[in-house]
Amino acid sequence: MSTAIHLHQIAYSAASRAQIPPGWLHLNNEPNVRPDWFEYWPMRQYLLTQPLDEAAYYGFFSPKFCSKTQLGLADVQAFVEANASSTDVFLFSPQPDMGAFFLNVFEQGETFDPGLIDAYSAFLDHIGRPAPLRQLVMDSRQVVFSNYFIARPAFWRAWLALNEALFEICERPADAAGSGPAAIRAGLVQPTSYPGPDGAVQRKVFLVERAASLILATQPQWRTLAHNPYGFGWSTSRFREHPTEAYISDALKMAWRDQRYPQFMQAFMAVRQRFQQAALPPAA
Repeated sequence: MSTAIHLHQIAYSAASRAQIPPGWLHLNNEPNVRPDWFEYWPMRQYLLTQPLDEAAYYGFFSPKFCSKTQLGLADVQAFVEANASSTDVFLFSPQPDMGAFFLNVFEQGETFDPGLIDAYSAFLDHIGRPAPLRQLVMDSRQVVFSNYFIARPAFWRAWLALNEALFEICERPADAAGSGPAAIRAGLVQPTSYPGPDGAVQRKVFLVERAASLILATQPQWRTLAHNPYGFGWSTSRFREHPTEAYISDALKMAWRDQRYPQFMQAFMAVRQRFQQAALPPAA
């Protein structure tokens, strides 16, 4: 009996819909009434309104999925079907250097958006789900970028619950008060340096994209399998120039998560320090 796999690409316009390769389901976001939420808006609309088959897998991807991963629909389906009996969540995250060189996706986000960790920590504390975002260790089995994952409904519900709590705070009217939920909201909707079609993208978009990683890193019951990310598109940063160090860094984090031997983390930090020093410009 074949596994039911429902794979969607999000259509933002008639032009983007026409570019979706044959076989992919279309997730219609052509009205795009809330562009400030990017992919989360059509994904939440689907998950809140559509009945889900508990035995099936679901994925919702941006139109750039195939170009970023170099995978076609048949490749993704074959990977899921071959491993469905032992996997709850499949990962297809591009930019493997961004996942490998940082302790976790929050440290990576903080590097490009200072204040991200404090903002999300305040939110997690507020909803009663505190997490040590500065200490969490994530390897390629937990790293998720761009919402590029496929999962059964049970995981999607966990993902939606966490992001709906964030959505509820962000959707509150702006308040003049500078503490409590108002201050948390301000941190979540902070504009970033990342440009969007309607101005700077708000931090909330990148925090939604990191929710899956947080769940996978803190809830060991989820069985994950990552497609080899090192054949996907790497970042456009200088990190892409050091692939061997990226492989080593990811492997050391895997070893630490599996064994908790402190030497593995010490080695990861040493590799990262050498990498950072090598990347520094020479002294004038």
